[in-house]
Amino acid sequence: MMTLAMGNTKEKLTIVDVEYEGKFKKKLSEMGIYKDAVVEIIKNDIPGPLIVDVKGSRWILGRSQAQKIRVE
Repeated sequence: MMTLAMGNTKEKLTIVDVEYEGKFKKKLSEMGIYKDAVVEIIKNDIPGPLIVDVKGSRWILGRSQAQKIRVE
């Protein structure tokens, strides 16, 4: 299993699990980042944050945040 942080630029991935609970998981869900959602990585430069496209909206996620989102 890989995490969102391990994905490559321009890669489309399906979210399998979000390892957060509480308010932050709710915020991610409101952004469209939840189980079975498809995200495209727009930018993944190491070190630094990721820019992802979710249903036409672009979001910036910190690397540590992206490491807790499992994808396939």
